[in-house]
Amino acid sequence: MVDPQLTVQPTQSLAVFQAANALYLRVFGYTAADHSLNPKLLSAIVGNGGAAVAATTPAGELIGFAYGFVGFDGGAPYLYSQAAFIDPEYQGLGIGRLLKQEQATIATRAGLTSMRWAFDPILSRNAHFNLNVLGAVGVRFAPHYYDEPDSDRLIVEWGLDATEPSHPDAAAATPAAAIAPADWGHALPADAAGVIAVPIPSASPKLLDPALVATLRVSVADTFTALFARGYTAQSCVRVDDATSTYLFAPHLAAPHLAAPHLASPVHVAPVHVAPGVPGEGLGSR
Repeated sequence: MVDPQLTVQPTQSLAVFQAANALYLRVFGYTAADHSLNPKLLSAIVGNGGAAVAATTPAGELIGFAYGFVGFDGGAPYLYSQAAFIDPEYQGLGIGRLLKQEQATIATRAGLTSMRWAFDPILSRNAHFNLNVLGAVGVRFAPHYYDEPDSDRLIVEWGLDATEPSHPDAAAATPAAAIAPADWGHALPADAAGVIAVPIPSASPKLLDPALVATLRVSVADTFTALFARGYTAQSCVRVDDATSTYLFAPHLAAPHLAAPHLASPVHVAPVHVAPGVPGEGLGSR
């Protein structure tokens, strides 16, 4: 539960931006100067239609931060959230949701109806947070998003005026069970018509064998690329057990500003037993 004394609000403070840079480097373990947040750039972003949100303690300590800018798709504007991060001591308390909700409030006041952001698709906690907690939808797979190794990203869109799941069948589907590590990254069936499950490890990639992670990234890239090409969207990611979490993909129904893709033949999957999954926790992503 979020401490009611925490403050989450928009900011234009250069001092806060400087503190955000220090927090950003600490949260992600960056040491290279080119991974820093530029406080002056943040000021320019906020001064020109973007948004920055800070979560602070009663003592004024910055413990969470998010920022973004306006993007366009075919002339339709949206708020793109570039990063959202939280002090490790405060993760899992709902602060990530508050940061995103404050960004959404800013976007709505500006007349925008959706937000987008990107995250590493093999991070199951982030996937669950983005798809299940917030209700965003994975609409595109972007390989080598930052033109560097291990920078494949899943792009999600969050309809700010949506009140119902974009695909109720996927939202209520049961993920595949009896899954082995060899199944990670591959398409499997779920118990709802047209819904495809793609299992991934529940654990952070940092805790797994690097060779396994490298293989997983290739499998996820191939599977996600095929599913999006066939008109599927990522609707959910739930924990099956301590080892495995599962994405649930369903045919495209509605994403706020994306044209409906052509639905080709379904992805071929092998039969597998299904059983209920247990939701996992997640936090903001970049």
